[in-house]
Amino acid sequence: MGSLIQSYHELWEIRDLRVEGWPMMSSPWPTVALSAAYVYLVTMWGPRFMKDRKPYELKMPIQIYNIIQVVLSAYIVYEACVSGWTNHYSWVCQPVETSSDPDSNAMRMARIVWIYYLSKFVEFLDTFFFIARKKFSHVSVLQVVHHSIMPIFAYCLCRWLPGGHESFGGMLNSVVHFIMYGYYFMAALGPQFQKYLWWKKYLTTFQMIQFLAVFTKSMILILGLAECGYPWQFSAVTASIMVVFFILFANFFIQNYLNKPKSRKSA
Repeated sequence: MGSLIQSYHELWEIRDLRVEGWPMMSSPWPTVALSAAYVYLVTMWGPRFMKDRKPYELKMPIQIYNIIQVVLSAYIVYEACVSGWTNHYSWVCQPVETSSDPDSNAMRMARIVWIYYLSKFVEFLDTFFFIARKKFSHVSVLQVVHHSIMPIFAYCLCRWLPGGHESFGGMLNSVVHFIMYGYYFMAALGPQFQKYLWWKKYLTTFQMIQFLAVFTKSMILILGLAECGYPWQFSAVTASIMVVFFILFANFFIQNYLNKPKSRKSA
């Protein structure tokens, strides 16, 4: 136990001081606490609270939320591209730039990584809306695991490495979310739009491709195929999380798009 505490303090000593005074950055524990509270609310308290209540009608709030997510995702992608990924970043191996000049690309990237981190808390609303509408079957293990891990992972990214190699995953994730929330917005407009939404199942495929892409990029550093000063240990954490997410999403895809036609056929 003592060695773990010592390791934590040693790790804390090498944090990126540029984000020191930013909201939610002073300690990891508020992030951990909020993620734990999310799990408790959506798995225990929420279903109990709604048990004897009628589902809430939230069509308009959900549509507003979808629009906000589309705009926010587009903004994150734009800023990540302009401050690095389509500007001067290396797609093979990219260190974290350490300039503290407020007008530098390094600080611009750090700010967008921080905004990406905060957006993970906003995404808790995905599950809260399901609970409030009594769609408890939609609150899957996949969703709870995904939404509880991402704030902690994004905190570590922002606190220690706000930019560089693994910020690619945040940018790609925001591309996926731009498409995903755009789909949700169109789907909620009514049945007249259903004919334009034939590509629903490809959303999950796109998400799995995202995980494979980030995993592959992380493996470049883990296997020592490139060296740029970015810590391979964080890439190893990233790759491990991508494996977990890929398995969960692949299982979701199999259950919802491969097994269902078979069950209808056998019936």
